Amino acid sequence: MELKATVTAIGESAITAEDPLVILFDQDATAALKKVAIIQKFSSLAQMQQVHLTQGDKLLIDDNSYTVEFVGEVVNTNLVTIGHVALIFTPVPNEDRLGNGVYLTPAKKPEFKVGTKIIYQMKAD
Repeated sequence: MELKATVTAIGESAITAEDPLVILFDQDATAALKKVAIIQKFSSLAQMQQVHLTQGDKLLIDDNSYTVEFVGEVVNTNLVTIGHVALIFTPVPNEDRLGNGVYLTPAKKPEFKVGTKIIYQMKAD
């Protein structure tokens, strides 16, 4: 299954060169969250509610392909309710993994801009 989202806004503090992660929320994020997040919009609420990531799935961010290495325990609940996930571009740590984090390889953060396409490619169950 493939689900698509588009970046509609990028908060003033959402991206820093030294930080290996980005925080995504849907368009209903609070003003405070919008300052530190990238806002993604799915084509419909029903589509957003179908996202269910597992290890081995793929994320395409514009022309960059990433493999899901680890999915935190609250990722899928947060994605389907508030479009929230932290995309982490580092190796999966042995401990202290983020519960709202999806660890991706390769460990190279892509460029995000308004209009960036995020495609969630999930294996069929």
